[in-house]
Order: sequence, then C-alpha cells, then structure tokens
Amino acid sequence: MKAEETLAALGLVVPDLEELYRTNPSGAHYISHYAVRDLLYLSGTTPRKDGRAYLPGVVGKDLTVEQGYEAARYAALTTLAAIRYALGDLDRVQQFVHLTGFVSSAPGFGDQPRVINGAADLLVEVFGERGKPTRAAIGCQGLGGNASVEIVATVLFAGTDVRPPLARDHVVK
Repeated sequence: MKAEETLAALGLVVPDLEELYRTNPSGAHYISHYAVRDLLYLSGTTPRKDGRAYLPGVVGKDLTVEQGYEAARYAALTTLAAIRYALGDLDRVQQFVHLTGFVSSAPGFGDQPRVINGAADLLVEVFGERGKPTRAAIGCQGLGGNASVEIVATVLFAGTDVRPPLARDHVVK
C-alpha cells in the first residue's frame, strides 16, 4: 500500500510544509532539508496539528508518557511533510536511516524511548521495515516553542530529483 493511502487509512493528514513555514516563524536560520547523493537530511520537527503546536510542555510533568507518544507521532507527520515537499512522493523513501528524538523531560523522567516510540511506530506503520531506523531517544530540559518532542531524521531515497530546501530565516521580534 502506498504511504499516503496508509496515512489516510490511519486518519492522519500530512501537513503542507510551505504553509507551516509561512505561519510558524522560527526566529532562526536553517533549511528544511539537504540532500547528499541519495540521503536526505532533515531539520528537526515538532508536533503540529491543524497548523498549531500540539501537546506542548514537559513530559513527566505536564504530559504523560502516552501524551508524549502522541506528540512524537505528530512530530513524525511534520517530518513526513518535509520529505513529501523534498521528494514529491513519500513512496520514494527506501529506508529511514536514523531518527533522533528529543523529549522535553521532567527531572528524573527516564521513559524517553517509550515517548519516541510514537514516531518510530508511525514510520513502521506507514513504511513497514523501511520505516525502522537506527535511533536515539534523548531527554532534555526544554525545547523551542515549549515543544514536548522534536525529531530529526535521515532518509535514503530513490531517484535523483529533490526540490530545493525551504529557508527558515524569519526574524521574531
């Protein structure tokens, strides 16, 4: 089954990256993605739903592990938005090579891997074995915009055409 069909069957919508970038100023200078041969390096993504931050806060304080898991799923959807923008088709993904997940964690919280399972599980649901990455789950004290989770991925892809990256260079005053 194609990735987009699987997502629709799950009731999930991949956001439009250009719209997210237009309506969510970052206050930083970076680009959405960068391709080196057949590897696509993606900037970090946070959970967004209906164009807004989704499940912000600190896991283990403001959010449960289950809510953090859900936040990680939505951060992965934002990553899929960047992949679809760059490649034009999610089915060009050959393998998720690496996934690093950052979890804004309360002191003493140690279930970061269970939280990041939300992203990894979604990738496997959508891509099967191609969605199973190497990975790291890291606890941190605070993320930009009070996000509960941020994920960073590297993807192996088929074909050669890659759209130029979108620049994030908004100035937040």
